[in-house]
Order: sequence, then C-alpha cells, then structure tokens
Amino acid sequence: MGYVQVLAGFGTSEDNTAEITFRVDTGSFYTIVPPEVAETAGIQGTVRTRARTADNRSIPMITGMAYLKLLGREAAVPVGILDVPMPLLGVTALEGLGLKVNPVDQTVELDRPFGPGLLGVRNG
Repeated sequence: MGYVQVLAGFGTSEDNTAEITFRVDTGSFYTIVPPEVAETAGIQGTVRTRARTADNRSIPMITGMAYLKLLGREAAVPVGILDVPMPLLGVTALEGLGLKVNPVDQTVELDRPFGPGLLGVRNG
C-alpha cells in the first residue's frame, strides 16, 4: 500500500482554518503537526507528554486541540506538536470524523453516519 494524503481544513475554529495536506497514519493515535504549522494555525500546546515513535523511542511531545474539517465533517481533535517532515493525520481524527482509509483506492472515505445526536447528546 502506498501513502494516502488528504487536504483538510485545520485551525482553531470553522472561521480560522488553513488548508493543510496531511499524510494519513493509521498507526498514530494523535494528529501530528510541526511546530511552525501549529503556530501558524494558532494551536496552543497545553499538555506535555511523551510519544512512542515507530522505532520504539520515547520522545517528549506537547499536545493541544485543533479544529479539523475533512470531507464535509468537522470536529475538535487532539494534536501532537513535533518536528515532523509532513503533518500526519492520526486515528483519533479518523474515528472522530467517522472516516476510514480505503487501501485499494488509497483514499479516505466515509465510514459511518455522522452528525449531531450521534454521540448520545440530544438536540433541543
């Protein structure tokens, strides 16, 4: 399977986003962006934690929350701020937006219904 990339709105709110190209990483819990992308988007890191890398190293990481819009769906997602060569879209973003990777087409597609009330919260 090759790399899957997507273009998504990323920022602090629906009114404050930039289009960012992400490489989809189904092995990453967090969506990961380089510090300069987080700063430009206005994402504040609030919690210091550690991340486990693919080569099993434990490295320090700052986490925060960001607004993400992809395929007409939007949600707040946890974001790790790390020095990476390309922003990575992690599994919490995919799950939070009800999306999945299609390995045959190398695309991201809808996985389940999505919208108000689907998390057990009643409208009105």
